Amino acid sequence: MTMTRSLRLSAALAVTLFAGGAAAQSYGDSASGLSVSPPAGFKAEAGKAHPQFEVTIDISSKTGAPKAVNAAGQLCTLGFKSATQNAQLTREAINEQMAKPEWQQLYREMFETIGTVSDLKLFEHQGFAGVELIVTPKAGPNAQNVRMFTSTLETAKGRTALICATDQASLAAALPQFKALRATIHAPE
Repeated sequence: MTMTRSLRLSAALAVTLFAGGAAAQSYGDSASGLSVSPPAGFKAEAGKAHPQFEVTIDISSKTGAPKAVNAAGQLCTLGFKSATQNAQLTREAINEQMAKPEWQQLYREMFETIGTVSDLKLFEHQGFAGVELIVTPKAGPNAQNVRMFTSTLETAKGRTALICATDQASLAAALPQFKALRATIHAPE
């Protein structure tokens, strides 16, 4: 599977996620190595099967904040898809690729198929450069009021993506929480 196709699949997961105070609850998948130990107030559990990922982890808020916008109350989906073509890439090569404007534009274009993209930025996690952005969906219940925060990280083992959805009014307050959540992810390397 090419990285371009993987990006399309990540965008499709974002659409699916949208459609669809106590101690934190961690979750990990031993087969892939994907895990998350979210901050207090969040819980993580095995996610539903999804064609874009081999493994998914659903993350929800135990407090109701940030506000989830889907009927199930799921705030975020964390997914992993192995990519054998990445095995030959070093951390340096992956980081160099992610820094290229043409790669960032490709990433933007993939998500523009489902919505309006804003705030595309690079972030660092586990020594790898990743891409984050905000998407306002084009379709779906109350789409104009929904905001999706997406973070994607490539490693030698594959792609790890975190997609969180909340409403427009909650986004500013939710962003630090989404980033704190992202910081607790262990992406398979």
